[in-house]
Amino acid sequence: MLLRSILHRCTRQEPLAALAIIALTLVLVACGSSGSQSTSTSTSASRPSSPTAANSNSTPVAGEVAVATENSPPGDIPDNQAFVRYQAPAGYAFEAPEGWARQENPTGVSFTDKLNSVTADMTPATAAPTVATATAADIPALASKTEAFEQVTVKVVDLPAGPALLIRYRANSAPDAVTGKQVRLEIDRYEFFKDGKLVALSLSAPAGSDNVDAWNQVAKSFTWG
Repeated sequence: MLLRSILHRCTRQEPLAALAIIALTLVLVACGSSGSQSTSTSTSASRPSSPTAANSNSTPVAGEVAVATENSPPGDIPDNQAFVRYQAPAGYAFEAPEGWARQENPTGVSFTDKLNSVTADMTPATAAPTVATATAADIPALASKTEAFEQVTVKVVDLPAGPALLIRYRANSAPDAVTGKQVRLEIDRYEFFKDGKLVALSLSAPAGSDNVDAWNQVAKSFTWG
């Protein structure tokens, strides 16, 4: 209102002065608008970005980082692989790939070929394993001694020898003695129980290998006596 009154008087008495006042007013308005935009831009640039959502996939629980799965893992068992029956002194038997290196120990046996392996260990037990007992005891025990342990599944499966508990998990291999290279392994651990004895039959191969048929043959060939 005050500015309008001044302009009214100046317009009638001093037209040039009125024009000067109008020009000065426009300059002040433009400067104020520019300062407001600058402040808004600065505030937007200093605002922290929203946090990224965490990966919800299962992750290894041991201290070592999981190595990547290879596109063409060197672990496929040939389709024409022959199998021979192994009879354990402790009273169980199963078919193992012919030609693989065999090593016996006080609690069982292992067959290995490059990065593939079949191992069997027998321990005393008071009852057949279940998903509940495996979750409470077996899996924590495996995780504590397995580098980059990653649980995949735990379930009971029906096999010719009877029900068996299957624990499927992933882990890192031991470093190569020469190159130090490690590979990601997939392990199927079958637990068979009878008369106070538990046999853990573990089948291990590089992750992504096409060994399903071979591993099924070994697991289904297990018998007591």
